[in-house]
Amino acid sequence: MKNILFLFAFLAITLTNTGCASWQQNKWLSAHRANLTRIANSNMSPEQKMDGLIEDYLQFIREDLKFVDPRKGIKYVRKYHDQNEAAMDKILGEADRWQNNLDLVGKASLAVRIAKKPYLDDLLDLGPKFKRKYNQYAFVAKMTSKIGGGLGKLAGKALGL
Repeated sequence: MKNILFLFAFLAITLTNTGCASWQQNKWLSAHRANLTRIANSNMSPEQKMDGLIEDYLQFIREDLKFVDPRKGIKYVRKYHDQNEAAMDKILGEADRWQNNLDLVGKASLAVRIAKKPYLDDLLDLGPKFKRKYNQYAFVAKMTSKIGGGLGKLAGKALGL
């Protein structure tokens, strides 16, 4: 009886934590969607819109790096991009057109402003961590696939297939 109660308590805690994590992720995704839609549709300058996009993306990376299981992290990445692709494309398109219309002095001035952005250090720190996390996952998935495929071939040869 004691073991059954322990099992039910364990399952209740596990299900509650899973539900809370999912709820938190959906809350984060909803906040990102609202923020990026607001930025994309605002009257801000293209530079301010890019700043907002980068700051939102950095927050997204911080959240994603909290995932221990890379499969859950990848699921979160896909949801973020699927939900925000239109807003991000709109912001990036405006920024690209704006930058293409800058003269040499304007481009130099922009470069100096970018070097002074408060988020630059975070971008330089978190960007490589994010990339490394998913490069490692891709490597592991590739190796697992190769090994599994190799074992499948060996089994096929052993069975005469």
